[in-house]
Amino acid sequence: MLATAALLLLLLLVTLSTASASVLAGNWTELSDGPYSKREGLMGVEFKGALYMSGGRTNFGTGFSDEVWRSADFGTTWELVSSKTIPPRAYHVHLVVDDCQIITGGQTFFTFYNDVWKSCDAEGKVWEQVTDHAEFTPRAGLAATVTASGAIIVAGGCYNKNGNPAARSFRGDVWKSVDAGATWTLQSDAPGWVARSGPRLIESEAGRLLIIAGEIGFTDDTQLVDIWSSEDDGATWSLLTESPGFSPRSGHGVVVAPSGEILVVAGWPHLHDLWESVDGGKTFEQTSNAVWNCDSDDCGKFDFWPVVTGAGKLITLGGSGAYSTFGKLWRDTWEVEFA
Repeated sequence: MLATAALLLLLLLVTLSTASASVLAGNWTELSDGPYSKREGLMGVEFKGALYMSGGRTNFGTGFSDEVWRSADFGTTWELVSSKTIPPRAYHVHLVVDDCQIITGGQTFFTFYNDVWKSCDAEGKVWEQVTDHAEFTPRAGLAATVTASGAIIVAGGCYNKNGNPAARSFRGDVWKSVDAGATWTLQSDAPGWVARSGPRLIESEAGRLLIIAGEIGFTDDTQLVDIWSSEDDGATWSLLTESPGFSPRSGHGVVVAPSGEILVVAGWPHLHDLWESVDGGKTFEQTSNAVWNCDSDDCGKFDFWPVVTGAGKLITLGGSGAYSTFGKLWRDTWEVEFA
C-alpha cells in the first residue's frame, strides 16, 4: 500500500510539473535596440528568410511611421527598405499570403484606413496598392490571421470620427478575402462577442479561429478577457471561455507554438507575464512572470508584436509601457527559443 501511494504521489508530481513546464527554453535575449525609432502598434512578419517590421506610433505617441524595415539576421541588424510609399499608420495588419506581404487597416490621428498594399519582391522594397477601399469600413486595432487554406480573416477594430477620441466606436464584424486582399466578403456582423479593439486572432492547430481578449477603453475595467471560437472562417462563433486564467488585457501577444500550444504574452498596460494553453485555448496556465527577463512594471509592455520564426524562435518587436500613449515606448528586438 505504501509503495502504491508513493507511486501515485510521484505520478501526480510529474503531471503537475509537466503542466507547468513552459514550451519556451531559457531566458530571453535582447538582439538589438533600434536602429528604428521607439514605437508601439508596429507589426512584423517572417518573409522569404528575413524578418520584416512596418509602421508604428512614434515620437512619444505624436507621430506615425510609413517605414518598412528588414532584418536578414532576424533581429540583430536592420535595414530600412521602404518609406514614403505606404501612408503612415499604426495598429494595422501585416501578413504573408500567396508569397506576398500584405498590409491593411491602421490609423493616424485623423485618418483611419481600409486600403490594402502588397509586396512580393524578396527584399520588401516595392509595394503596390491592391485597393484604396476594401469592403470593410476603415479601422485600426483590428485582428487578423491567414488560415491554412490561404484566406485572410479580419475582425473587430475601432474608429474615431474626425479623429476625436470622444467619438470612438468599435467594430464587431468579421471579413474574409480569398484573393490576397483585393476583395472582401462579410462573414458576420453579429458574431456574438462584443465589438472591440486590440484583440488577437489566430488559427489553432485544430483549425479553429480564436479571437482573444481586447478592449473597449483605456482603463482597467474596459479590458476584456473572453475567448470565442469559429470553425467556419468566422461566419459563426461560440464562447469558448469567459475565464481563461489570465487577466483582462489588450495589445497582448498571441502565438501558436510549433508544438501546438497557444501562448498569451504580456499586454496592457505594462504586463510581463506568459500564459500557455494545451487544450486549444479553454484554459491557460501561467508559466512565467519575467518575459524579456522583466519582473517589474518598468519594463512590461503592450502593443509590441510577436513573430514565430521557422527556426523555432519567438521574437518580439517594440511596444509601449505606460498607461498613457504619450509615455514610454520601446524599439528593442528580443528572442527566446522554443524547447
